[in-house]
Amino acid sequence: MRPRQVQGSVAGLTKVVGVFAKRDSVEILKAAGKICSTIQRHGLSVIPDETLARNSGMPDGTPLKKLHVDLLVTVGGDGTVLKATHEIANPETPILAVNMGRRGYLTQVQPADFENALSRWMNGDFTLEKQWKVSVKESDHLIGEGLNEAVMVPTIVGKMLSLTVRFDGRRLIMARADGVIIATPTGSTAHAFSAGGPVLESSLDALDLVFIAPLQPVRSLVVPANGRLHILIGESGPAANLVVDGRLESKLDPGKTVEFSRSLHNAVFVRFGDTFLERSLKRLTYDREPV
Repeated sequence: MRPRQVQGSVAGLTKVVGVFAKRDSVEILKAAGKICSTIQRHGLSVIPDETLARNSGMPDGTPLKKLHVDLLVTVGGDGTVLKATHEIANPETPILAVNMGRRGYLTQVQPADFENALSRWMNGDFTLEKQWKVSVKESDHLIGEGLNEAVMVPTIVGKMLSLTVRFDGRRLIMARADGVIIATPTGSTAHAFSAGGPVLESSLDALDLVFIAPLQPVRSLVVPANGRLHILIGESGPAANLVVDGRLESKLDPGKTVEFSRSLHNAVFVRFGDTFLERSLKRLTYDREPV
């Protein structure tokens, strides 16, 4: 197993902080404005993303895809974090995620705790946790990369996909199912878990392959991430939509083969003590919604 965390060492080099917020909430926009003011009060430059700047009347907004900063603060829920990991100019920019969603598995602090978290960042009292992504290719063309998962589902509702799974050139299984999820250890606590897959420890170099409502008794497989995982979409079934971290990336025709592997890129998160897995398990088992 590889270590997933390193002690904070870049805080003293921080000069510029970016802020990216969920766009359709007045409450979140107000919280993001306060966070920008807090960052400036601590003597750092702040650059809001373009939409946040426009909606909040701030100057000097920059599109996320062109945002080069020392630290990125996200304000919202897990969807906001995932969007940031997809679009930030440098994919390994450290992210401090402020939770204004429901569960917030990927987030770290609540809005009321942000100033203390920023002080800890500036004092080097944190760890950086790297979480790797899954790379998705078709005919050696990169379709996308996902922090959580890639999902293949039929383009026709009510139809099933015919899938042939190969690993390092060997056929593992043929299956008919309503779809398939290929998750990273990070994503093993998300859709893959809901579909009946196992939770993977964060440091594992493994992919979690989970069939959605399969006809056969095998529901999931765990394979090494450094091998070659290929899934063929059978000619006898419909085409498939490929969704990566909730974003529709491509339509795949029958007969196409898709390759999944560990990406060279990581998402990097600021943590204060607990790991992603520790926090996720607590929220999965104890943080129940009120009835």
